[in-house]
Amino acid sequence: MKDVAVVAYCRTAIAKARRGALNQTHGIPMAAHVIREAVSRAKLEPHEIEDVVLGCGLPEGATGHNISRNAALFAGCGTKVPGITINRYCGSGLNAASIVANRIATGEMQIGVAGGVESISLVQFNLNLDHFVYGPLQEKFPAVWWTMIQTADYVADKFAITREAQDRYVVDSQKRVAAALKAGKFAEEITPFKTVMSVKNRETGEVSNKHVTLSEDEGPRPDTTMEGLTALEPVNSGGTITAGNASQLSDGAAAVVMVDAELAVRKNLPILGLFRGMQLAAVAPKEMSIAVAPAVKKLMKHHNLNMDKIDLWELHEAFAVTTLFNQAELDTPWDITNVNGGAIALGHPYGMSGIRYLGSTLMELGRRDKEKAIIGVCTAGGMATAAYLERV
Repeated sequence: MKDVAVVAYCRTAIAKARRGALNQTHGIPMAAHVIREAVSRAKLEPHEIEDVVLGCGLPEGATGHNISRNAALFAGCGTKVPGITINRYCGSGLNAASIVANRIATGEMQIGVAGGVESISLVQFNLNLDHFVYGPLQEKFPAVWWTMIQTADYVADKFAITREAQDRYVVDSQKRVAAALKAGKFAEEITPFKTVMSVKNRETGEVSNKHVTLSEDEGPRPDTTMEGLTALEPVNSGGTITAGNASQLSDGAAAVVMVDAELAVRKNLPILGLFRGMQLAAVAPKEMSIAVAPAVKKLMKHHNLNMDKIDLWELHEAFAVTTLFNQAELDTPWDITNVNGGAIALGHPYGMSGIRYLGSTLMELGRRDKEKAIIGVCTAGGMATAAYLERV
């Protein structure tokens, strides 16, 4: 089996769903933008790409019609470059990377792009719900159709993770995001994107178009305090999940270029690190948040890894309760867990997030001159994806 190198990574800045810069941007130009830029950063030509795999949590409408193939065409890869869109909800991006990595590792190809894209603004609020629920399955597993907030409330209650603990975690996470912003870490990842957004005048209700360049994440709130979080009402009566301790609905796209490591060395490409492998786990749908821990444990067993050998941990911030449960279950050191904050502050475009974790974690390993990292992402339906990265 061949080693698989990640030689480039970039992303759009993350925009607030419905109110942000990408609120009327079709998924094709969004995804094409990061494909084009990632290939450029890799010092390759678009026609050298042998396959494009994009993850998307909601692959319909503006992110439907096999957006991977269409985005590759719009990015200038040419008609001979194929594409496939995959969906494992929040784990879609990491699964896209795994598909590309596996094809390279087995020698089926040498160069591929893995990415993720989501337009929550244009898709989530216009979903085709015709025959959405299948009664016989719902009778056996009603939580398959629960909202993610319902699953988070269930986990918080079952495992006694208090509202106070969740909110305190958020304050610390926002501080880490603010520090990363100040250090310019996110700017290294972001490729500015010119687009046209829809703006509604609050006083008159008039809607107009505005030309903008999205170059900074719109979500972070560095002034977040416990007092402010405590004042927020829970989404569900009697629950603990609020708008403050849940990841933000957001739009965005990200991409990595993955190459046979030997070829990358021969071509003197800028290797960020190696994608060593991925593992999956599943639990009861109503316990979605807890699936990260078993996926990570399975991954570590497969690669014969010890806790003390891992230099960085990235545990998905779908909700504060998600990170709190899995960090406690795995007993990861806080000083090397989610070191630059996470999706609660930055936002969570479902299909994009796994690719963001992959690229940003490799970049952070480089900054720290460290070697090994593990990423864990929970996924709707009671699943999780975990990936092992190494910098050599």
